[in-house]
Amino acid sequence: MALTKSVASVDACQEIAQNTVVEGTTVDVSGCYAAALHIDFAQTNATAHTGTKIRVQVSSNTPGGGDEDWHDLAEIIPAYGTTNLEAITNNPLSAGGTSITVASTTGYTRGIWVFLEDATFGNSEWVFVTAVVTNTSLTIVDGVTREHANTAVLNSIASRLPPIDIPDWAQRVRVIYDNTYDSDGATVAVRCRISKLTDV
Repeated sequence: MALTKSVASVDACQEIAQNTVVEGTTVDVSGCYAAALHIDFAQTNATAHTGTKIRVQVSSNTPGGGDEDWHDLAEIIPAYGTTNLEAITNNPLSAGGTSITVASTTGYTRGIWVFLEDATFGNSEWVFVTAVVTNTSLTIVDGVTREHANTAVLNSIASRLPPIDIPDWAQRVRVIYDNTYDSDGATVAVRCRISKLTDV
């Protein structure tokens, strides 16, 4: 028997309004020998924020079964503080580019993830900063996947959470994005993918 590794989108990049709870897509993991969720997070407006509760839930009930058997597997409350929004000045920042030009680098340091918010929200990206030239540019470790015009905005509070392993007994998994944790905080961006090990 040959095992196959695969990765798939669970919840596409989306913005979650303040005081909103969003139920993510339920994924059937009944046929997986192993699986892990990969969750990305960022603030998207400059409002003081004390966190968004990201709750990973698993169910022992088979796919197509009822919803009375969901249990919490993990709870994460990432990215406190107030994001610094900074419009990029590249026009455009071409796909593959690793230098992002800006007028101000306040709030940006090397060794952090930042969120590059595109005018088309689904085209936004998380990038890792390796160098900063004060009030001039940021260098990122990997080139951007898509082209971004100078309408794109950097957000300084972002994270790519460590992968969350799904128990092999689980039948289903989902993520609950709870942006009511801070009743007067920021809007946030989230994205989720899943890696699977199967015999298909």
